[in-house]
Amino acid sequence: MAELHSRPSATPQPATCYLPTCLMPLRHRATSPLRLILAAYILLAVAYSVVNPLFESPDEIWHYEYVRWLAEGNGLPHPDDVGDAPWHQEGSQPPLYYLSAALLTKPIPTDNAAAVIRYNPHAAIGQAEAWGNRNVMAHGPADQWPWRGVALAAHIARFFSIALGALTVFFTYRIGRTIFPARPAIALCAALLVAFNPQFLFLSAAVNNDNLVTMLSAAGLLLAVTALAQRTPQGDQAAPSWQLVALMGGVAGLAMLSKLSGLFTPLLVGAALTIIAWRLRSWRAWLGFAALAGGTACLVAGWYYVRNQILFGDPLALSAMFDILPRRAFPPTTDELLARAQGIWRSYWAVFGWFNVVTADWIYAVFTGLTLAGLAGLLLSGPLARLTRRTRAAVDPWQVALLIGLSAGILLLLWRWAQMRYPQGRLLFPAISANAILLGWGLTNWFPRSRANWAPILPAGLLVPLAIVMPWSTITPVYAPPVPVTRAAIPQQTDVSFGDALNLAGFELGAEEVHPGGALPVTLYWEALRPLEQDYSIFIHLTDENQILQAQRDSWPGKGNAPTRNWSPGVILPDEYRISVPATTPAPARLRVDVGVYDYASGDRLLVNGQDYWTVGYITLTLAVEGDLPHATFVNFQDEIALVGFDFDRRVMQPGETLALTLWWEALSAPAQDYKVFTHLVLPPESVWAQEDDRPQDGNRRTNTWQSGERIEDHYTLTLPPDAPLGVYFVEIGLYDSKTGKRLQVEFSDKGIVLGQVRVTEDE
Repeated sequence: MAELHSRPSATPQPATCYLPTCLMPLRHRATSPLRLILAAYILLAVAYSVVNPLFESPDEIWHYEYVRWLAEGNGLPHPDDVGDAPWHQEGSQPPLYYLSAALLTKPIPTDNAAAVIRYNPHAAIGQAEAWGNRNVMAHGPADQWPWRGVALAAHIARFFSIALGALTVFFTYRIGRTIFPARPAIALCAALLVAFNPQFLFLSAAVNNDNLVTMLSAAGLLLAVTALAQRTPQGDQAAPSWQLVALMGGVAGLAMLSKLSGLFTPLLVGAALTIIAWRLRSWRAWLGFAALAGGTACLVAGWYYVRNQILFGDPLALSAMFDILPRRAFPPTTDELLARAQGIWRSYWAVFGWFNVVTADWIYAVFTGLTLAGLAGLLLSGPLARLTRRTRAAVDPWQVALLIGLSAGILLLLWRWAQMRYPQGRLLFPAISANAILLGWGLTNWFPRSRANWAPILPAGLLVPLAIVMPWSTITPVYAPPVPVTRAAIPQQTDVSFGDALNLAGFELGAEEVHPGGALPVTLYWEALRPLEQDYSIFIHLTDENQILQAQRDSWPGKGNAPTRNWSPGVILPDEYRISVPATTPAPARLRVDVGVYDYASGDRLLVNGQDYWTVGYITLTLAVEGDLPHATFVNFQDEIALVGFDFDRRVMQPGETLALTLWWEALSAPAQDYKVFTHLVLPPESVWAQEDDRPQDGNRRTNTWQSGERIEDHYTLTLPPDAPLGVYFVEIGLYDSKTGKRLQVEFSDKGIVLGQVRVTEDE
């Protein structure tokens, strides 16, 4: 950062430089790389748009539903629409993106919406480790090429987003050229870091208002640094033209109409104009700037916030958003925020789908290494300039301050959002131009002046190949439907009809024996008996001798990618599953493997010979290793205490009887607090019918006396009242502070853990 000086060394510009001139591409061969970057970005973004199935990006279906709502003439939302309209929480967002996309798509009839918009009820949103069902929507002929109706309208909206992304790349380059006019390599590096960030490409190819606020944030930053760069013939700060000031206010207003994070743009514009007024030593100029820019911004966006106050009693309409998208019950702990930081970082670069499609770890390491190299080059700019014998060109510190301020401000907004909901890296994109320029500056600092033009090769060489391959290597496989097989390829053939809809033509159990904490592979082979008009769900249950369900998997066929409405009669499709067996499942045991078909909306099951399931076989559940503890496990309670084993004295009981529970604890540290243990018998969903709370060993071994590594055996009894309902009960345990009642968390949840189940039956 040693390059900062109070007086810029840029070539003096006349004070009458208007914004349209500043925004036009430079008439110079140096812009040829930018044209190449923009062309490559557009081609890649279109590829992402085509390859990524419709509505398989964060909240895209709800963004589109708001566009469709407006295109069909419903108008801006009213309080009565909240909770009933199809746009979920997006109707509470500022409307500029949606109005623009609605204008583009209004002529397109969308009467095929029911065929295109089909939600997967088993969708694993936010679960990157999920076995399947990472598709939120059903996909089939209705949303595939040739596009028509909703599919056509949504893709046009996607192409609109791509155009906004191209403007963001262009503005990023122009910001870099404005701040560093003598070092074009910085601007090119920044443009590359934006254009070929896979997450930026992915989001730019989606229906999402982030694209508009990101573009307008970049435009606002460009206006701000352009205004600061205005010079008199003597090289002093010149007052920006009134046209430029008005345009700064207009862009700030448009950003305010794009998304709530756009509220930072008027602060950025205001900061730039305040700096200029201070340099001019004229508070009269500041008042004029404030009146013109502020008045223009209010004229553009003020009506929307006034409307919100009148209709919702809240100018930001956050009350409407949180009516649909509830706030967290409690803010995250510092440990949770630190743990989520990795997800934020990764999703700034490459997390696809609905936050549930990730790429290889080494690719994230590439992004991290590139970023660290840029930050190091930024922080070590002085020593690197001496080492590379590069002349340190002066840079306006206030222009750099705007870059840092925008990055820090958007990061602060993300931190604030994390207190209420769950953060994602894409929410940092309003600062992506500032971030890219700072990193581009740092990367360029590693090169001597004679080789400075080589600097863009580094981000290009790393990012471009990754951005090219990811649609096909990472995204496409997740949504691939199963390939049909012949009957001869089925390992174990059957002929079992579920109603008059589906025939189970065969199956394969991937193992005869599994362990607690393991998984059972199962492949089913289905064929439709007739054209189907609904999307059926499949269940596979693992049930023990006590008729207690120990493990299950519910899914659409094909890991969610083969909804039954798409099936052709007589075509056999393989349907693969992995049924995870909880680590707390009691063993040894003999588990029955049952298969069933049902309608998710009604819960109605298709019958097989009068039953609502069919048994495909049995497996044996055995302990993986015979240890010194029954049901050995490891459940970490905030790095203080771990549950390392447990045991029940029974799995079936009657009302009025007592369950004896044994727990084995291990101290992971020397706990400072005096914790109590809670043990519950819970009838789902949340009815506690028996409980015992006590300090370990009847209070004789308080946790604040434990030493790290010490193991404690602990006993509890849970007695059901005589009138306890029949059913399957959960055995739930946990730890809490005896003074405050605050529970120790397991994976950031304080709900305790379920050790297993017991069946309560009538007296025999």
